Amino acid sequence: MFRQLRKANQNDYLLITATLILLVVFNLSLLSYVQGQQKAAERDQAQALATGFSRTLKGEIKNALTLSTTLKELVLASDGKVDNFSTVAKYLLAENTAASNQQLAPKGKVTEIYPLMI
Repeated sequence: MFRQLRKANQNDYLLITATLILLVVFNLSLLSYVQGQQKAAERDQAQALATGFSRTLKGEIKNALTLSTTLKELVLASDGKVDNFSTVAKYLLAENTAASNQQLAPKGKVTEIYPLMI
């Protein structure tokens, strides 16, 4: 009778041990899945932020190039002598937030700056 009881206890221990091992494996699998989902969500969020920043930066660069091109055409049209530079620069800066000031530099020598801050 004790042998049967001992054999039954061994079978119970094996069943309990197998159940615990299965529970641990299941929990680890679930944890791995959840962590993978979190990383994927973080990656998607980072990509969305990078895409938005890229678009903003591209727009700012385009605005700065437009501003420079406009000023270049003005300088070329007037042979480097822009009489109303302050007025034009004020208008261009009001329309474009890519720059905080403008400089007129015919032949590489700065002759005018708008706005002139002292």
